[in-house]
Amino acid sequence: MSMRIRLSGLLLLLVLAAVLAGCGFQLRGSSALPQSMSVTYIKGIRPFGTLADDFAAALRLRNITVTDRERNATALLEITENSTEKLVVSVDTDGNVLEYEIRQIIRFSVVTADQLVVVPEQSVVLSRDYIFSSTDVLGKQREEQVVRATLQENLVNLAMLRIAAVAH
Repeated sequence: MSMRIRLSGLLLLLVLAAVLAGCGFQLRGSSALPQSMSVTYIKGIRPFGTLADDFAAALRLRNITVTDRERNATALLEITENSTEKLVVSVDTDGNVLEYEIRQIIRFSVVTADQLVVVPEQSVVLSRDYIFSSTDVLGKQREEQVVRATLQENLVNLAMLRIAAVAH
């Protein structure tokens, strides 16, 4: 009986794989960036800050060389704004905060070494809510740090998608 269940499970898996392959489904890989960005310099933010690190990692993931010298670059990724704000979303009847919203805005552009605009200046904005508890302040501070890091990583990925859209 157990052999019959295993065979039917295996058959079901094979049928599912065939259906997915037949419909053209494929995992989304990292999107290709414009060839002019093969060696990119990141400008406008602290060179060793988390945003610069996130952008550098995203560029390297897409086979782009990130340089620390502007004169060696074929393209310049300029971050003209990186702002974050923390807003109160809800309070209880005593006026204690129950929920916060963190909103981050990144404004960027990409130009080649010849000053040709690859991506005109544009901004990406995301926000995330999290519940606050005055009885677990340390835990909630850590949660806020995680929310901020995830938010920034998502913003960088959105920026990469916008840059990649120019290449196609």
